[in-house]
Amino acid sequence: MYDRILVPTDGSDPAAAAIEEAIGLARQNDAELHALYVVEPIPLGGFSAGAEPASAEWGDIVEKQEREGADATAQIAERAGEHGLEVVEAIEHGKPHAQILEYADEHEIDAIVMGTHGRSGADRLVLGSVTEKVVRKSDVPVLTVRRD
Repeated sequence: MYDRILVPTDGSDPAAAAIEEAIGLARQNDAELHALYVVEPIPLGGFSAGAEPASAEWGDIVEKQEREGADATAQIAERAGEHGLEVVEAIEHGKPHAQILEYADEHEIDAIVMGTHGRSGADRLVLGSVTEKVVRKSDVPVLTVRRD
């Protein structure tokens, strides 16, 4: 039923439950798992992440986020690899919900699995804003996973 499953991550603890669910779903369907981290634009002096660095400090911020993304996707790949799953790791730049939806479209993703809360929304009582936007705008099924 599902050949390609996308699990976006921000590297936070709340994302861990969604990662485990995505791995389980990929195992059940013998699907390829896509691990995606989005470097989010941060307005600093009128610039945003992914734009040409205005200074060495700005470049350091983007590089730090990219390293965090590489670590987060590598952890997913390692965990999924324990189950013999094929994993595609990706880091994109932009607004998270837009990049998740664009990635899903470009890679013919069949389902998206993501946490209800991320790094910035752990203490919110409703769906995280990124998750909510993905659920509302996605053309493919989105499985949301609440952290235990």
